[in-house]
Amino acid sequence: MRVVERAVESLGKNAHCLFFTGEAARGETPLQKKIREVPGLGYSTDQKFQSLELLRRARGAFGGEPDVWHIHNHCLGKNPVLTQEVSNLAMAGQKILLQIHDFAEDGRPDNYTNLGKLKDRLYPTASHIHYAALNQRDFNFLKAAGIPESNLHLLPNAVSPLSHPESRIANPEPLYVYPCRAIRRKNIGELLLWSAAMPEAKFAVTLAPKNPEVKPIYDAWVAFAEELGLNVEFDAGAKCSFEEMVAKADALITTSIAEGFGLAFLEPWLADKPLVGRNLPEITADFEQHGLDLSQLYNRLGVPLTCNDWNIGPQFFRTLENKMRAAAEAYGIEWTDERFEEAKTALVQNGTVDFGILNEDLQRVIIRAAQANRDMFGDGLGDSSAQVDGNRAVVEKAYGTEAYGAYLLSIYQELLRTKPGTVGYADGDALLNEFLNPARFNLLRT
Repeated sequence: MRVVERAVESLGKNAHCLFFTGEAARGETPLQKKIREVPGLGYSTDQKFQSLELLRRARGAFGGEPDVWHIHNHCLGKNPVLTQEVSNLAMAGQKILLQIHDFAEDGRPDNYTNLGKLKDRLYPTASHIHYAALNQRDFNFLKAAGIPESNLHLLPNAVSPLSHPESRIANPEPLYVYPCRAIRRKNIGELLLWSAAMPEAKFAVTLAPKNPEVKPIYDAWVAFAEELGLNVEFDAGAKCSFEEMVAKADALITTSIAEGFGLAFLEPWLADKPLVGRNLPEITADFEQHGLDLSQLYNRLGVPLTCNDWNIGPQFFRTLENKMRAAAEAYGIEWTDERFEEAKTALVQNGTVDFGILNEDLQRVIIRAAQANRDMFGDGLGDSSAQVDGNRAVVEKAYGTEAYGAYLLSIYQELLRTKPGTVGYADGDALLNEFLNPARFNLLRT
């Protein structure tokens, strides 16, 4: 909802908008009077053949057909009815902008299975169908699947300043705050690794996960941190506001191994806070092209498979092969030994593997050793304080609501100039293969 609210704010009076949702908005939203609930539009996999009749509803609400449909996550697999409805709208010659935040092909095999026979019709192509990608990676993947570059737009989210008190709160020890919900892809083990290597500092994670399926993994990390006596506070946002947590922080930190857009790399600078931790080049390359300086972040945290303190090689390779095979089978891809060999070649460099692709069991081995021998990661997290002013200016200029609104409006105007064409479909298998490239495999995404 925040993404849509920011889009409407950025458009101002340049567009008359109406919003179809599957359920009533929760909490206060400036869009309240413009929202129309549509039964069957919410997350559901049970009503695969029910028509949503969105075109009829839009005609009734507007008194005519809308100029442009802007649809989010039409093919995530949370509701196959929406996927079918998009095809119906495309066939009816409606001008559509499909904005994709998350992919069923990206570590969500259950969602992908939900799509059933629609898998060959996930990505309609025609002159009157355009796509908006959040990052260059997704842009390139969609292009590789056969969506014409002329119909593709790189549309990063607008970024609003984080509200925070003006006064600086002094800490008795350096405080690193990880503003996230502690799900698996946020790589909480790496935060604990830094805590083990930097006992002079305190670390805090703002939110516990809501999903009961991942809660046991989170609980295990909490128990592990207590066992080792690590100076880490979990679910810190339950005790004070997010704004207070940001104000307290000496720096914000990210150890995430996967993001859709990457607000974590933009928002800290707007709060006048340095950012440390892990970079995600396939996401942040767009930001750096605009001048954002992320040179203090690391792209890889290499640990040897074998050394005097551990020998994780056999378990790593065994786990890697088993999980890769399971992932291929979950997506209906034939397993070959060549896929495993390709992964080993890409993931193991000079006998080291990135800590961020290890599963929790293997990460715990490294963390214990790091606590016993803190010189292993003696360089610490670095300091990006010198980058705050410059990066804040970059974010305000390139990712503010004004720039976003101007670009979004230009996409709408470009769509308005198109004429309906013959509808085809991009190569969904090619897109799936991009996401399942063995070189991208990560045990934390299984």
